[in-house]
Amino acid sequence: MTFRAAPAGRGAEFFLKTALAGFLGVLAAVVVLHASAAADELAPWQQGSIHSVPLFTLPNASGADIPLADQRGHIVLVHFFATWCDHCREEFPALNRLSARAGGKVKVIAISVGEADLRVRHFLEKMPVDFTVLLDRHRATAKAWGVSMLPTTIVLDANLRPRLVAESEFAWDSVDPDKLNDMLSVNASEKAATTPQAKTKQKLEGG
Repeated sequence: MTFRAAPAGRGAEFFLKTALAGFLGVLAAVVVLHASAAADELAPWQQGSIHSVPLFTLPNASGADIPLADQRGHIVLVHFFATWCDHCREEFPALNRLSARAGGKVKVIAISVGEADLRVRHFLEKMPVDFTVLLDRHRATAKAWGVSMLPTTIVLDANLRPRLVAESEFAWDSVDPDKLNDMLSVNASEKAATTPQAKTKQKLEGG
């Protein structure tokens, strides 16, 4: 790598610009941290009617079609992710542990958004999980569900109605599967969980 000196006679200007850029960078970091702290909860679902989320049937990495309707009767975590998303990859093991602790009472369905089948298969070879992973190849399901950030996890009750949402990486290791049903009660909107979330959101358009 080659470094070049600042143009002659412009050292002071260069210094001021560099200092200003550094200050703006620190300010942006503070704003991001504040936003992350404000989002530190598993929030009530508020996107329109509680019945508004359409059921889907999507293929898994092997090509088999899996309908969401088959999960009726269980609490379901619908997790939208992408393999290029750092925080999505970090969240996968915690979701797998939650699925194991739940012993079948809570189902996890992860949906890869806008990615090629082969890329997802390679990802699962390196990071195998015991829950279902589906392919939303053209982002139709993500758009229908109002998902704009990755990762996003929407928690459905046993009637497959959306109740809670986490629009960033979430600390699923701190969630007790036996208490999820209480969190999804009629008064869930008044007592949303406050389990710590982490880090930053990544835009769905990224990658």
